[in-house]
Amino acid sequence: MKVEILGNVQDAGVPHLECSCDVCEAAREDPRNQKHVASVMLKENSDKDSVRYLIDATPDVRYQIRGDYLDGVFISHGQLGHITGLLDFGEEGCDKNSLPVYVTDKTRDFIERNDPYRLLIDKNNIELNDFNDGESLDLQGAEIEAREAEHSRLNTDTTSFMIKGPEKKLFYMSDIHAWTDDTLKSVKEADIAIVDGTFWNEEEIDRYEEVPHPVMKETMHKTEDWDTEIYFTHLNHTNPALRSDSDERQEVEERGFGVVEQGQEFEI
Repeated sequence: MKVEILGNVQDAGVPHLECSCDVCEAAREDPRNQKHVASVMLKENSDKDSVRYLIDATPDVRYQIRGDYLDGVFISHGQLGHITGLLDFGEEGCDKNSLPVYVTDKTRDFIERNDPYRLLIDKNNIELNDFNDGESLDLQGAEIEAREAEHSRLNTDTTSFMIKGPEKKLFYMSDIHAWTDDTLKSVKEADIAIVDGTFWNEEEIDRYEEVPHPVMKETMHKTEDWDTEIYFTHLNHTNPALRSDSDERQEVEERGFGVVEQGQEFEI
């Protein structure tokens, strides 16, 4: 089983709307500098017989999925970068037929109560499947388990995922409000962990209190001596560690951590 990185930046992507920083301007000038919103694909291989499960349907989903086959989608929560891509599976998009979508009870309630998401159910584009904290699903040689995480100001639960392959465990948790003891235990349990790296520090933006995330410097301090291979994803366009040649990226790598890149694969 492989876990492929489909994107590594925060919900609004790069370039970021109404931003003229050098990262965003470079992405407007050259599409090769654009970065997709954080998401991963679970797959056996590249064959059409291989299982293929998407974690989070981002606004960039039409660029992230190659081919016309997909066995299912796991949704972590209901914010911009994690659920809006479901609409591309509707009649205005590829018009899927009963695509399995795995959600918590609160996320199911949100989808069922709100247009245009409800229309995906009415028109049989998606089929909702319950996937709550502690529940698991076999994925043809691997297993994925839902683990509750903490996020703020949501009408949906927030789920992280422990993916258990034949040889390794990979923990994926792209977007949280704060660390909890349980989420830290999951990171320590895993062989590989891909975790929220939205901000480098709290001074990075002037409204950090409105959109709090555990900053990378805090995460590295908490986990530096652990055996887990830890990588960051969901980086904001303001995060200096997003730049491969920055001092902050160098610090990340020197301390034994990493930043995932689009197209990178982890074999588990």
